[in-house]
Amino acid sequence: MNWLALRLLRPYLIVAAVLSAASTAFVLLGARAIGRQVDAHGMVVDDYAPDRTGLCETGLSCLPAGTATDLGQAIVLIAAFVPLLIGLILGVPLFAREREESTDAFVLTQSIPPMRWLSTKLFWALSAGAVCTAAVAVSFRRAAAGYTLVLDDVGYTLLGEVHKYNVTFMVMQAVFITALAGVLGLAGGRTLRTLILSVLAWPVVLVVAQIGGLLLAMVAFLLSSWSDSLSSMLGTLDGDETATFAALALAVCTVVAVLIGRRTVAGSARRRP
Repeated sequence: MNWLALRLLRPYLIVAAVLSAASTAFVLLGARAIGRQVDAHGMVVDDYAPDRTGLCETGLSCLPAGTATDLGQAIVLIAAFVPLLIGLILGVPLFAREREESTDAFVLTQSIPPMRWLSTKLFWALSAGAVCTAAVAVSFRRAAAGYTLVLDDVGYTLLGEVHKYNVTFMVMQAVFITALAGVLGLAGGRTLRTLILSVLAWPVVLVVAQIGGLLLAMVAFLLSSWSDSLSSMLGTLDGDETATFAALALAVCTVVAVLIGRRTVAGSARRRP
C-alpha cells in the first residue's frame, strides 16, 4: 500500500520538493546578498535586534535601498505563502483527483481497506508537507529572519503574522492545509472546488490559530501565576512561545480534520454495495 500511495503521489511530491528546494535556495542566496550589501553600507542588522541608530527612521526599512530591500520583501513573501502552496500542492489532489476520475474505486478493489487507504495517503502527504516546509522555514529563520524583521515598519507586519518567524508554526500551517484540502477533496470529489475552498479557508485557519494560540498562552500564564514551579519552568512567554501555541492549535485542528476524513470514509464504505 505504501508503494501504491507513493506512486499516486509521486508527481505532487516532486513538485512540492522542487518548490521547497527553489525557495530554500532563494532564501539562503538572498540572505547572503543582503548581508553583503548591509556590510558594504556599514549597517548593523543583528538577529531580532536591528541597530537603528543613525541608520533609518520609523516607517523606513533599515536595509539598503534597491536590491537588498527587494530581496528582503521577496523572502518575506516566500515565508508567508510557500507553506500554503505546499499544502495545496499535496492536499488538493490527494483524494479529489481520484474521486473526480473515479480511480478510488479501482484502488479499493485491490483488497485495500478504506481506512488504510486514507491513513497511508495522509501519512505520506503530511510527512512530505512537513519536510518540504521545514527546509524553507529553517533556512528563513536561521539566515534571513534578522534582515526581514526590519521590514515590519514598511507595511509587512501583517505578513509577519502569517509566518510568525516560527519554524513550528510554518510547518504546522502546511500540514493542516494538506489535511484540510485532502478532507475537502474526499468529501466534495472536485479538484477545482477543493482548491477554491482551501484557499478561502486559509485566512480563517490563520485566525483560528491566532485565537487558539492566545487561549493556550492565557492558560499557560494562569498556570504559571498559580504555581511557582510552573512559573520558573515557563517563564515569560515571548513571541516564539506564543507562535508555538498557535502551532499547537493547528495541530489540534489537523487531528479534527483527519477524524472527519475517517468518518467520511467510514460512511462511504457502509454505503458501498
